[in-house]
Amino acid sequence: MKPPDTISSFCAFLFGLMGALFVLLSMLFVVTGVPVNGGPTWFLLPIGIIFLLTGLGFVLKFQQQKRRIKRLKAEGVLTTGEVQSIRHLVWINWNTSTFVKRPGQCSPWVVQCSYEYQGQTYIVRSGLFWAKPSFRHQQPAIYFDPHHPTRAYVDMVAIQREA
Repeated sequence: MKPPDTISSFCAFLFGLMGALFVLLSMLFVVTGVPVNGGPTWFLLPIGIIFLLTGLGFVLKFQQQKRRIKRLKAEGVLTTGEVQSIRHLVWINWNTSTFVKRPGQCSPWVVQCSYEYQGQTYIVRSGLFWAKPSFRHQQPAIYFDPHHPTRAYVDMVAIQREA
């Protein structure tokens, strides 16, 4: 399974998986008649439904982001930006390798870029990178909406990664 591209898709996967697990456990307890912690057999069902609905909310947000990116690539203005900072999100882990040697090895990176439009500087963050991006002088491609310059997208293909 490929790692998620955005935090929204990561949260959709996580909450959807937890919701499905809680609903299945609840159904198992209902069928077998085993009470949960001395309570009713259906006790975990509302928690599972809440997790599933939260996951659905993140799926809808992710779909909206994909539509916005597609629209920006088709109708937006293309400019070059400058890499300002690179953040390592060690609190997100995705097992991309079978053997992890150090903490944060399977964690994504986010690149923060700036671009200028009509004399004003705007900041935009990329999606999730699963290989460390290079901090060498780069000018990534940025698509933005000229009517709302804060709506922008960093073309992740153009950003170089360290070897």
